Amino acid sequence: MTDIPVLDGLLRRALLAYNARALHTGAEAGAHTAAFLTELAADLLVVMDTADDPVRREFLAEAYRCLSMAADNPLGQSCREREELVNIACHGLAHALLTGPAGRASEEEVHGLLAEQWTASLLAWSQIFSARLDTVSPPCACGALGTRPVLVPAEGS
Repeated sequence: MTDIPVLDGLLRRALLAYNARALHTGAEAGAHTAAFLTELAADLLVVMDTADDPVRREFLAEAYRCLSMAADNPLGQSCREREELVNIACHGLAHALLTGPAGRASEEEVHGLLAEQWTASLLAWSQIFSARLDTVSPPCACGALGTRPVLVPAEGS
């Protein structure tokens, strides 16, 4: 039997990595991101092993594969690919969470769930990175934020 609160927590953690733009980090922050994804994949594997619904298990397996590949992708290389892998994992986790006796959830239901759990980048970053990692990531070569999102000071402050 799949534990829905645990599955919800896994989805939340995957979304934090995605929303924080953590897949674009390098150096020590990038290593932290890889460790975070590896731990998330390991926790997902435990849930996948206990899933009794074959449809849910299929979605969990897809999410596990994507998270594992994202964690193993070399730092500083293919950041957009890593981000896409985590996005696919988030969709797989959402499908698994919403799959029930009535069958698979629609794409609209999945997108609705993902939108409900969206977290602003700065807040998501603060939930997975310690403050000492705020400035240690070099800018990402792809042009996306590679370091902690920075608040722009209000004019006149």
